[in-house]
Amino acid sequence: MLTMILALCLATVCAAAPDNRGVTLTPDAEWTYKTVGGKPLKLSVFLPEGYATGMRFSAIVYFHGGSWKAGEAAWQFPDCAYWRSQGMVAVSADYRLKDRDGVQVPLECVKDAKSAVRFLREHAAKLKIDPDRIVVAGSSAGGQLAAATAMIRDPKSEHADDNHDVSCRPDAMLLYNPYYKCEEWLSPPAHVAPGLPPSITFVGTEDPVVTPGPLKAFHDALKAAGNASRLYIAEGGKHGFCNGRNPSNPYFHWSLELADRFLRDSRILAAAPAPAHPAAASPVRFEAHE
Repeated sequence: MLTMILALCLATVCAAAPDNRGVTLTPDAEWTYKTVGGKPLKLSVFLPEGYATGMRFSAIVYFHGGSWKAGEAAWQFPDCAYWRSQGMVAVSADYRLKDRDGVQVPLECVKDAKSAVRFLREHAAKLKIDPDRIVVAGSSAGGQLAAATAMIRDPKSEHADDNHDVSCRPDAMLLYNPYYKCEEWLSPPAHVAPGLPPSITFVGTEDPVVTPGPLKAFHDALKAAGNASRLYIAEGGKHGFCNGRNPSNPYFHWSLELADRFLRDSRILAAAPAPAHPAAASPVRFEAHE
């Protein structure tokens, strides 16, 4: 049963304040995408201008990092606010965590991530979403979840009560220092195959957790299998370096510009010039593999 709260979340609106760019980081709605063991799992939803019309919008769902143990959906609100401004339905997913919910990770997290994508596609007409333009995104452990929705096909990675006639495969992937160090059957690099959605990956040269070498090998394997892949290695970037909680973070604006261009090239968004870096953002030196 579809459970949604499409009204504004008034409690958070009252407490909201724009950041130093004048961008309000408050979700416009909250949707429940799954209930597991009596626990509702929610999407914090950012709705684009014109959502009240009858048109359908592309959508992006973010999975936060935190080693599958901790973290919160609010970490990705700056990203969601940006994509809302670009005409997308942007959501940040809450999913079950080891420390809070006592679940086996990353398996149960992967199940939830797949359910989130299925929810958006299964109810696309009601949610005013184009089911053929759904993007997944994630940072660190959230990057593993995003990639898993496209690459992990084992039935054990699915909620048994999901509608499996609805695909959880996204149409594009944004991966920020994705953490793939888990059991091989749940690790995306072990499941490269032809026909995967296009992907863009970001990693920093100073990341002690996710180093560039394995991600370069992953990128090369994707390309060798005939998939579209872009990899950007930023000089000086550390783990979580693209996070937008600091609105002056130059890596945040750099990654958004490249991701914006990628989604327009992938026809998820309409063709248009990529946004310029804010004047306050320092230039980023990086190595590109396309």
